[in-house]
Amino acid sequence: MRRSIAVLIFTVSLLIASCVNEAPRFTIPYSRVFFQIDVNGLDSDLSFFGSKTFTQGRTIGEQIGYGGLLVFRTTEGDIFAYDLCCPYEDNREVKVKPTDNGKAVCSKCGSVYITMYGLGTAESGSSNQSLQTYTVRKNLNREGVFVITN
Repeated sequence: MRRSIAVLIFTVSLLIASCVNEAPRFTIPYSRVFFQIDVNGLDSDLSFFGSKTFTQGRTIGEQIGYGGLLVFRTTEGDIFAYDLCCPYEDNREVKVKPTDNGKAVCSKCGSVYITMYGLGTAESGSSNQSLQTYTVRKNLNREGVFVITN
């Protein structure tokens, strides 16, 4: 009986500890995000293995995060979204710029971030933090529409 209780306590502790890692990470100050991408309409210029930036919302109620949005589309058509703010500089006026090779570069600190895999990982430069990532979900009611939130 004591052994069963010990196993139960260990299992519950393990489950609780594993849930802690699921909290969202913030590499810059929190700022609300709610934005829609329509690859069949307004954002048809967002090509495969391409990116697009947004520094303001396009409709009432759209919010773009702390420094703006960087949206990357993979060759498979998946969408990844990041904040434009460089996490090393932590200043909404210092923005990363996407390149044509699935990366983004900060012109101030020189950090290079990989955007093509959805993690925004720092590859080189001063930063050891990743870009702030945002959740992207397909709109089930409209083909080609993605909703970006945090």
